[in-house]
Amino acid sequence: MTNPDAEYQSCIQNSERVSWRLDELLPKETVIDFSRRILSDSITGTEGIGCLSAEEKLMLNQIRSNSYAHLFLFLEEYAVALAAQRAGLELHRNQTHMRALLRFTEEELKHQQLFARYTAAFARGFKVAPGLLDNQVAVAKAIMAKSNLGVLIFNLHMELMTQQHYVETIRDNERESLDPLFCNLLKHHWLEEAQHTRLDFLEAQKILAVEPGGVEAAMNEYAELLQALRGTLNAQLELDLQTLEKASGRTFTEEERKELFTAQERSYVWSFIGMGMKAPLFLSRLRALSPVAEQRVLALAPQYYCN
Repeated sequence: MTNPDAEYQSCIQNSERVSWRLDELLPKETVIDFSRRILSDSITGTEGIGCLSAEEKLMLNQIRSNSYAHLFLFLEEYAVALAAQRAGLELHRNQTHMRALLRFTEEELKHQQLFARYTAAFARGFKVAPGLLDNQVAVAKAIMAKSNLGVLIFNLHMELMTQQHYVETIRDNERESLDPLFCNLLKHHWLEEAQHTRLDFLEAQKILAVEPGGVEAAMNEYAELLQALRGTLNAQLELDLQTLEKASGRTFTEEERKELFTAQERSYVWSFIGMGMKAPLFLSRLRALSPVAEQRVLALAPQYYCN
């Protein structure tokens, strides 16, 4: 970093420029339109499931979209802890760095409130109460048990994954007639996450300047976190299928459940893991940190490229 203070100050300025108010973006009385798909099929993977009727495919798309929102609320529990921890390290040291990281912390808390408000609106209007994971604190503590460098790399993956989702499936939503409310919500989420990806990279550079040999261990932790994330996604998938059975009023046969689980696991793994690993900016950021980090991701990626 030739001028790190300027980089952190730029993050603050950009954050202030794109900042939005929760009550304006998603008012508490928001009503969700359940007549249309909410997310692209390239993320939810519902259209190719042969055992579902058109109505059931629409319901599963909506269930998956709600789970998508909830998983960001769920996973940002560790992101808040990470940003707050990094900010605390700057106490009595660098005010500019601390201010940027505190904004990062506050915005992640706002994002959690945003997605909690969305899932509450969804639950008010959907046919049944959706099943959602509720062990985010325990998961966040397990993630934060890893090194800061490992968690920063994992977080960089997650944040740049949201960019891939927006660019590849949401920005041109008119052609798919997706729910404009949800598309707008994810757009504004990404506008703030864009500054967080810069801060992740700056903080990782800061660590490597002191511990240049920490890359290999951090990438091992990143690989472990991806496997843990896969387990979390499968746990939410089981709840999605239970919600679909309740909403559709039928119990799936063993064969139907196998088809559903296989298709949805592929969809979840690709959208949350594969798309993040292939994000061009993620790979270029890793290359800038260490060519070893990029090569490790390229070696891991094929097992997650399920699409």
